[in-house]
Amino acid sequence: MIVGLVVLGLVGLTMVGLTPGSPVGWLVLVSAGLTALGLVLLRRAERRAAARARTHEDGIRRLLQGLGRSTSPEAVVATIVDALQGASGADHVVVARQRAGERDIEAILVTTSASVPLAVTRLPADLLLAQVAVEEDAIAPLVDRLRPAFGLRHLIARPLHADERLIGALVLSRRTDEAWSLADVALLETAAAELSIALQRAEAQQAAEQGARIDALTGLPNRGHFDELAELLSRGRRAGDALGVLMIDIDHFKGLNDTFGHAVGDVVLRAVAQSIASGVRAADTPARYGGEEFAVLLRRATTDQACDVALRVRAAVAALDTVGLGVVDGRPVSVSVGVAVSGASGETVAELVRRADDALYTAKRRGRDRVVVDEVGPRMPTAAAG
Repeated sequence: MIVGLVVLGLVGLTMVGLTPGSPVGWLVLVSAGLTALGLVLLRRAERRAAARARTHEDGIRRLLQGLGRSTSPEAVVATIVDALQGASGADHVVVARQRAGERDIEAILVTTSASVPLAVTRLPADLLLAQVAVEEDAIAPLVDRLRPAFGLRHLIARPLHADERLIGALVLSRRTDEAWSLADVALLETAAAELSIALQRAEAQQAAEQGARIDALTGLPNRGHFDELAELLSRGRRAGDALGVLMIDIDHFKGLNDTFGHAVGDVVLRAVAQSIASGVRAADTPARYGGEEFAVLLRRATTDQACDVALRVRAAVAALDTVGLGVVDGRPVSVSVGVAVSGASGETVAELVRRADDALYTAKRRGRDRVVVDEVGPRMPTAAAG
């Protein structure tokens, strides 16, 4: 284009009788060259702007599509980070938010370099100024702490909300001082608004799913969760994996309910549940199986280990202060426990539950307040004593 305009300038000079070497001729040629250069730069800028606009549009489309498929808060954050990195040209994306029920702010930094792992830091929640009218000012203390925490340089940030409450900030950062375009700012604002909505939806869904798996009275997993976990373990079980099951029943619970009322019965149920939870190992899963019956799924447990857990549970229940629980006559609360363990035999959890349940009824017939190992499984010489 520059060459073409210069040629046109030379032709024009010839037609008006001027020579390129004359002052006016040079002025015409320089003007033509500068005009051509300006047009070239303008065209390039327009192409870059159009490409950036397409990139931002693609980023927003990926963001919305990804958020529609994201069902967990972690997946929502990952979708936002991926869309912003690709569309904004940011070197770093930071999601800083206060999770529901937590007292501090979790800040996650993700870089564009795949070789650099994400970084996480925790900051005090009072960095969010809820009473400030201007939202950018409300997150300013948080942003000021994020700069040195992650070594951020040139950044822009927008607030995150949950139920009209300020919970954090979404931040884009660059290593260079290149100005953020209006399109970058608009993309960030869209992302922050969509992230706020998606996080609320995902956390509400997660809470509902969690609530569906938890027994409201005792706080333990319910039978549905126990059965679901049992099925997963049965399908993914490798040869030689040892599994165990405890079936636990509160002795004479109906009489306690009839004498002191269901309110006291509920208090006793909660106390027994806590005793069971305190007696199992970290890898074990206790659950309320139904009524006054509980179950414990034991992973990588030998018969001796399973019996040790059962004896700890029985002792913890026996040590309960029943008067403090509302049992005014101070009668003790006890449990009967049935134990079943499977090693290399390949039994399913459902089969173990059946065997442990048989052992539980054996314990009941033998006088209650005792631990009994399934008759089919290995014997435990000392644990069966009540």
